[in-house]
Amino acid sequence: MGASSGSGGASVEVDAGSGRYVISKDQPDLRFVGSVGAPLTDVRRGDGQDAIGRYRETSFAWTHDGRYLGSIRAYEGSPVVLFTVQAVGKARAADMRFPDFSRMPGAMHHYSFRDSVFSPPVFGKLPQTSTPWLFFDGKDDAYVVSPASQFIVSKMFGDGEKSMAVGLNPELHQLPAHFKHKAILVMGHGIGRTWKQWGQALVRLHHKQVPSNHADDILKYYGYWTDNGADYYYNYDTEKGYAGTLEAIPGEYARHGFKLGYMQLDSWWYKKSIYGVDGKPNAGHKNRRLSTKGTWNRYGGLMEYRADPLVFAHGVAPFQKQLGLPLVTHNRWIDPRSPYHKKYQVTGYAATGMKFWRDMADYLHDSGIVDYEQDWLNFIYSKTPRMASDVSVGNDFADHMAAATKARHIDMQYCMATPRFFLQGAKYSNLTTIRTSDDRFEPKKWRHFIYTSQLAHALGIWPWSDVFKSHETGNMIVSVLSAGPVGTGDALGREDMANIDKAARPDGVLVKPDVPLMPLDSDYLHAAEHEDAPMLAATYTQHGSIRTSYVFAFAPGKDTGRQFHFKPSTLGQQGQVVIYDPLTHASRELAAGDAFSSTLKHGQYAYTYYIVAPVQANGIAFLGDAGKIASTGKTRIKSMHASSRSLTVEVGFGKSDHDVILSGHYQKSIKASRGQLKLDSDTHMFTLRLRAPSSAGTQTVTFTQT
Repeated sequence: MGASSGSGGASVEVDAGSGRYVISKDQPDLRFVGSVGAPLTDVRRGDGQDAIGRYRETSFAWTHDGRYLGSIRAYEGSPVVLFTVQAVGKARAADMRFPDFSRMPGAMHHYSFRDSVFSPPVFGKLPQTSTPWLFFDGKDDAYVVSPASQFIVSKMFGDGEKSMAVGLNPELHQLPAHFKHKAILVMGHGIGRTWKQWGQALVRLHHKQVPSNHADDILKYYGYWTDNGADYYYNYDTEKGYAGTLEAIPGEYARHGFKLGYMQLDSWWYKKSIYGVDGKPNAGHKNRRLSTKGTWNRYGGLMEYRADPLVFAHGVAPFQKQLGLPLVTHNRWIDPRSPYHKKYQVTGYAATGMKFWRDMADYLHDSGIVDYEQDWLNFIYSKTPRMASDVSVGNDFADHMAAATKARHIDMQYCMATPRFFLQGAKYSNLTTIRTSDDRFEPKKWRHFIYTSQLAHALGIWPWSDVFKSHETGNMIVSVLSAGPVGTGDALGREDMANIDKAARPDGVLVKPDVPLMPLDSDYLHAAEHEDAPMLAATYTQHGSIRTSYVFAFAPGKDTGRQFHFKPSTLGQQGQVVIYDPLTHASRELAAGDAFSSTLKHGQYAYTYYIVAPVQANGIAFLGDAGKIASTGKTRIKSMHASSRSLTVEVGFGKSDHDVILSGHYQKSIKASRGQLKLDSDTHMFTLRLRAPSSAGTQTVTFTQT
């Protein structure tokens, strides 16, 4: 019996006698064969529609140490296939593997994410955990397979060559009656495109509303961070005290005419034990140069989510009011000795009762906290064995956290997440950000950050690079182009305002691209084939039909080759383009289908980045705000409209903004409707100075051929 999804989709065939099922797709030509290991009964076919789209479903039943119901949905005009298995009565986790393939496309590269902190990318041997598996070849054909529900207790099985299955943790002792588990397979052409289709399907399946990249304070504004790598991480000016040191920060930035948008408080402020995550009493003091009194300077588990009075004498709420900024606050695991174990439902290291999370959300709201950062997720899972063996524990922890904070209009950030928590994030609309690289951002972490950012973005979560220092130009470029949070942690007087101005307007509003900086498809192939080449990553801003691309090139190590090339057409560009290097001010015009080649300078972690702008029919390639990294980001360039002879640009200004210098490339002489225009006949580059208005607003300028 066969079923087809229709044009562009997959086809499904089942054999009732053997229990075999076949999934296949044309363009690309991919075929998968699996079996439930028993004859099928009650085989049916029908059409329907769910959150992903219209589908054709094949459903059936079988018996194998219990009775099971299965279904395979192939979506019309879509590369998505959804598998569901349901236990009619009691069931074993081992019998819930579905799909369970014994044949799959061969000669493909393997890629996934390691089951460790911050989910580092891994090529080759596939991790058997709750994670997506990506397969791709040299023709850019690809497919992704992963769990689609019950992410905390799911697991991938096999080697991706002779076998591949989606199932559940073998530690699961007993499954609830009528327990369901889902898996997803997405097949397509283009690695990045297939990732996007996979993520969109999961997000729609779980009804997540994907936040914009300016959805909350942490995404909209430039922030100040006190986490690991910041100057005031478990450290402060002893003359001012911790509260006084931080209260001086907004005024220091205001002195430069810049408004911070929020402040993050890391683990130093609340009450902790002396017991580390391993349960040993080795976390007595983080900074031995400072006071050992109280609990703030300890580095153990959470005892009580309240401020140590030695840090904030009257609590967080009065400090927040004095500071005048919204807060992001960090949390870790619950210590086994915490009084919360008697007051609330706590399982292992995790709060699983709703009352804890409601009380927590009330406290956050009343303290001026707008974003809650749940850290140490990898250890919360590994040190809470029931998360792996009980289907309810992990969901209670994560679901209750999300529901309680959402009810109080508080967003969340995940930190130290393993792949299962990335997947779990597809369920929560208020999980807006997630850390995608290790503590203290730096060049050796760029590669990890960019690859794992693609996983985050696919699941509707914005990547956070972690704190760095504002004078570090490379880190600033990568963080801005991530389209997620941007924040630094400089001591008073050490801020580099020239670099900060490249990231945000004076009112603190970030100027960012539309999507995160993500690998090019060629990066996957180079890494899988062990080619010694620089890494290229790209993002863009889209104004109607006009796309401005940003390409970041860097050498992941000192021994990496320095030559690289890319075609602007792989960025979605067409016709003629101008490629501009803001670091050297060099520009070049070429056809989008031609290869652009360059060489990185020598030295470890050498980098550069480019703005790629299309040449319009009017002969203008608009490069945007010359002072910003994401030069046509929509908080600066509100809109662009091109005709055969003119280009009209709407420019946004914040309160107390600076004059804006717009730049671009012209083929024929142009004039501007306002501002001070300068043309360079040798380079064919132009600049236009627009005076900032007296208050926030917009100005519109039209460039016209003369």
